[in-house]
Order: sequence, then structure tokens, then C-alpha cells
Amino acid sequence: MTTISSSGVTSREEVLLHSYFTFLANFSQDRAREVVEREKEVCRCGPINPWGQLLGALVQLAGAEKQYLALSFLQPRSSVFLRKEQSLKTMYQNIHHDCKQVMETESGKWV
Repeated sequence: MTTISSSGVTSREEVLLHSYFTFLANFSQDRAREVVEREKEVCRCGPINPWGQLLGALVQLAGAEKQYLALSFLQPRSSVFLRKEQSLKTMYQNIHHDCKQVMETESGKWV
């Protein structure tokens, strides 16, 4: 589905990305995650599909941004029996890897 805007044609994907990053910019990570999860349900694209991979990375990014803004990564671990969580740095590295993989997949289509 495409919509016509004053600057030309805008695809559904561009509208989704615009609203996602607008929510992130306004510190509304939960709403950003909801927008992406709704799109994942609508398109039902699997993890092999590059758009599905990107949507998965965007969900992870919203979670990482929420954790970053809560500064929870600065809190000391009070007990050794707590569930081991990924460090924030590892989360960002995983997101970077996933996005890089999508770019490599997509660039191979155009060669």
C-alpha cells in the first residue's frame, strides 16, 4: 500500500519507520515496539525475509533504548541468584549484527 504525500509517494514501510523513530525520539519505546509488533502480525513475514529480520531488530532496539534510558545497566547486581541478563553493550552489538545481515542480504539482490 502506498500513500501520496506532498513530497511524492510514501510506502507503508516508510510510514512505519517514520512513526517508529518518532516514538523513539519522544521516549515512547513501548509504543514504538507496539507499532513494529503490529506490523509483524500483519505482514506475517518470517525471520528469513529481510523485512521480518529488520522488524525483529527494531523490536530489540526499542527494548535496548528503554533499558538505556532507565539506566538499569548502571545498577549493581545485588544477588548472584538473579537471572543473568544480556549487557546493554551486547544487546546493541546483536542489533548491529542483525541490521548488517539485512543489508548484506539486500545488497546481494541488486548485484
